[in-house]
Amino acid sequence: MSDIYKKVSKEELELLSHKDIVRFALFCAEQMRDKWENIPECVNAINIVERWLEGKATEEECWKATNATNAAYATYAATNAADAAAYAYSAYSAYVAYVAYASAYAAYAADAAVYVAAYASAGKPHLIEAQWEYYNELLHFDDIAEKALLGETV
Repeated sequence: MSDIYKKVSKEELELLSHKDIVRFALFCAEQMRDKWENIPECVNAINIVERWLEGKATEEECWKATNATNAAYATYAATNAADAAAYAYSAYSAYVAYVAYASAYAAYAADAAVYVAAYASAGKPHLIEAQWEYYNELLHFDDIAEKALLGETV
């Protein structure tokens, strides 16, 4: 199997900052927006995570969003696989933000992000490729920004 189809691993994600792990999880969730964009609990969870990245949402809000999507997931999982997947997505994204809040939970945040990434890209090599591109942007952001500031070709 070509390396391009190898998914980003937990160990690779742990090279990122906590907020970048969360950004990566959100990126992967966005790859499957059509699965959750009409589910209010999912939209709320994603919005809270985005607010958390901006410093405008608390750990408690992330935790509540995780619980709300988990409860909805339990209710709908047996009847609608697409809804269940969407709930799981947003719950994990909220969970990534929640656990990333404390440095002791970096490994858990990376685990959750890997789960979201794997689910988003299942059977879709082009999504794995996009995840790698975004991961490399996050990993090398300082170098990219420095080159851009110096007017070098990025």
